[in-house]
Amino acid sequence: MTLVEWFAVLPGTSSAAQRATARLKAADPGAGVLARRGGQPWIIGRSTRALTVAHSAGRTAALIGSHNVGEGELAQALSPAAADGPVGALMRWAGSYHAVLATSDETWICGDVAGMRPVFWAECADVVLVGDHSRLLAEATGTVGIDTAYLALHLLGPVPPVALAELGTTVYQGVRAVPPGSALRVGSDGHTMVRRWWRVPDDERALPEGAPVLRDALRRAIAVRTDGESVVGCELSGGADSTALSALAYAHVGGERLLNLTRASADPGNDDLDWACRAAVSQPGARHDIVDVGTIPSQFAGLETPFALDAPSPSAASPCRAAFWWRHTASAGARVMLCGKGGDELMPTDLSYLAHARRRDRVTARRHVKGWAALWGVPTQQVKAQAADSGPYQRWLADCLTRDRDESFGWEAGPYVPPWLTGWARTMLADTLRVAAEDAEPLHERPHQHATMAAIRALARWNRLQADAAGPFGIQLVYPYADQQVIEAALATRAEARTSPFRNKPLLTAAMSGFVPAANLARRTKGGYSADTFRAARPARAMFAKLLSDDCELARSGLIEPNRLRTALRGWDRTDDRTDLLLHLTLMCEIWARTTSNRPFPAPVPFEETPC
Repeated sequence: MTLVEWFAVLPGTSSAAQRATARLKAADPGAGVLARRGGQPWIIGRSTRALTVAHSAGRTAALIGSHNVGEGELAQALSPAAADGPVGALMRWAGSYHAVLATSDETWICGDVAGMRPVFWAECADVVLVGDHSRLLAEATGTVGIDTAYLALHLLGPVPPVALAELGTTVYQGVRAVPPGSALRVGSDGHTMVRRWWRVPDDERALPEGAPVLRDALRRAIAVRTDGESVVGCELSGGADSTALSALAYAHVGGERLLNLTRASADPGNDDLDWACRAAVSQPGARHDIVDVGTIPSQFAGLETPFALDAPSPSAASPCRAAFWWRHTASAGARVMLCGKGGDELMPTDLSYLAHARRRDRVTARRHVKGWAALWGVPTQQVKAQAADSGPYQRWLADCLTRDRDESFGWEAGPYVPPWLTGWARTMLADTLRVAAEDAEPLHERPHQHATMAAIRALARWNRLQADAAGPFGIQLVYPYADQQVIEAALATRAEARTSPFRNKPLLTAAMSGFVPAANLARRTKGGYSADTFRAARPARAMFAKLLSDDCELARSGLIEPNRLRTALRGWDRTDDRTDLLLHLTLMCEIWARTTSNRPFPAPVPFEETPC
């Protein structure tokens, strides 16, 4: 699998670097030298991302990704006595990027705090290979074997617990992952060590203080991506998150350079399009391109020709639809597309915030309890029960697959086990959880802070794969809500200011006051897209049956029971939201496993195309 954008670092001695180069170029003969150190190749790959290299006091640093840091500014950050560790000083700028730091006896490689810029490594003989794509490292080591235990985690909905997702393993045997917010050290002797350099902040800022900090962070995140672009695309769904990005982009680049793109929904009750149009009308000079329901391919069209991606991804189930969207964007002249995904994970938080809010401000906490009860039409005792202390994280993790009640407001949402998972797979997952729980630590001691950051990282794992898929179409997908400074601005603000039963996303609303139309800021509805899936699922049943047969990859691996799955597939067009999600996850895992194993896909089954 050749990737349009990738890089790998060559740590260690010159001879080790030469061997690593040979292996990586064997995996991708088109790789080239991106940066040198001491006259020798240091970073190789394929990349058009911003790359800055600086040398100072025997230390060399490189930043790769979305940033606007110059060589002089980077050199000033190379102080050996940096208070925030070897790489922390290199991660303070706006944007989303990797940082690499090399001295005479060690190399540090660091990604972002969300997981949009992952770091992977593998050992082959006496060579340590480090890069940003796990599949490439698996190919460079000479074997591409699927780690069945890790693949099984992707079948859990909505996502696997973060303690399992960040165990350090990947879907490829022998390839390791560095958790977001941590850095990998490779010594001159080849020994490796992972060190955590970032932690989730406490949520102590009041709303009036936090709103301008968030607005400034979003402004800088947009500026880094849009400066120098003749046309800037923005996915304007009509929701609060994308509307905020569109408004700030309009203020930064002006109407003549901004292209808002909106995709209509198949659900006539979805009012997102109406709100997108209201936002667009407030931006004189900006283009607003609306793609009608009958124009874009249906959700499951093209399953037999999926994207070749680093890991299972929801975008694998809709290749034709995604390709159409990106080609359409590119044809309009945009190379950068601002995406609002991540705002729903970052701005609100689950009801566990009420436990801490009660200790800080009992009056506000009491108002919120009553407000949620009134909004949902339930007794206040039910809200209090959902907001109750979930107990120690280790105990929650160990029991999360076996607890009796639906605990959507604990340390994390779910996990939900598909009914078609085999008994062997259930036992394997339970054993993995039990072992992981022994040493697991939450991302923050406050459950609501941990839950928010866990959700951000889960979405980032999918977003970076979607960005990989868009690259060959000439589109750079960017996700400002996953930037470190944006995350810190939001999470440092009190949870009761980020979440409220009386106002949608009060922190974002306050930050966008004066930029987004008042009517949009006051919106309380939220569009749903289940109708799109249900409309596409019925004509795709025959293809599902062939793809997820008794001989499918997941069944061969012992992970699913095809008979139970077939029953669910037949009713996909009329199922509940949870089953819909679990079916999507199963489908994406099967598609990825077939692609990775180079197994031919079933021939497409003719069916009446239903655009949606």
